[in-house]
Amino acid sequence: MSRMSNDAISSLNNYLQGKGRDNLDGLSSLTWVDSTSGPKDLPVWTSVCKINGVERGRGTGTRKHIARNQAAAVALNYLQAETPPAN
Repeated sequence: MSRMSNDAISSLNNYLQGKGRDNLDGLSSLTWVDSTSGPKDLPVWTSVCKINGVERGRGTGTRKHIARNQAAAVALNYLQAETPPAN
């Protein structure tokens, strides 16, 4: 697996760790729900990124890491849009 394939996952983890340091409640809980559909020789992975039990991103791909990376990118975009810039 290439390093580039996990950029959004790493960025999301770093973002949540940074927020955990700023938040007295501690780190957010990041969980993944992965499933496959289609034939065994050509599966389609669906990954759901949950933060504190709430779905924040969903992705699909021919490999699990691709689906997770897409879901992480969606979740990160959501969180960054939700958070006002620091002064």
